[in-house]
Amino acid sequence: KIPEKKIEKFIEKVIEENKSISKAKQEIRREGKKEELEYLEPPKGKYKVIYADPPWSYGDKRAPSTGGCEDHYITMSLKDICDMPVEELAEENSVLFLWVTSPLIEEGLQVVKSWGFKYKAMFIWDKVKHNMGHYNSVRHEILLICTKGSCTPQNVKLFDSVQSIERTNKHSEKPEEFRNIIDTLYPKGKRIELFSRTNAENWEVWGNQL
Repeated sequence: KIPEKKIEKFIEKVIEENKSISKAKQEIRREGKKEELEYLEPPKGKYKVIYADPPWSYGDKRAPSTGGCEDHYITMSLKDICDMPVEELAEENSVLFLWVTSPLIEEGLQVVKSWGFKYKAMFIWDKVKHNMGHYNSVRHEILLICTKGSCTPQNVKLFDSVQSIERTNKHSEKPEEFRNIIDTLYPKGKRIELFSRTNAENWEVWGNQL
């Protein structure tokens, strides 16, 4: 299953670096995904609504709370996420919806500031099913709501800040209900989802997993 152009690199890892076959295959796959990310054209344009689920790095690739995220996608360092030109994508008055996990709240707020936004509020996604964590059983994720300039909701509808939606078995997959909430609150204006995995009607999408 190793691509022909990767065979030589695979043999090098197994023989010269004394790695197991499974470990070598895993590293080959990660390197391929990293190349996809590096050669991905950056998004362009100006947007009223920005929705993002960055591939956060936890340091510990096998941390119980993350489920070995690097087995599923290439992660990015905090600096690389902060350095993304998201501020250039945002209209003068715009809104950012940013997914963060419980261990990375501080890092998430750093990204918000680096991208030119200010934190305003949050949604809590109650996943119903539990996940093992270092300090407790983590069954929630956080969706930060942040604005640049003046960008209060266009539709005055107060959704409950805690949304109980049972998670799927797909790693890091977010419920479509949150996109529907965003569309309800901000029905007008150009919108883009960063690090998207699927296409969505009336949205521009960007990501190497599309």
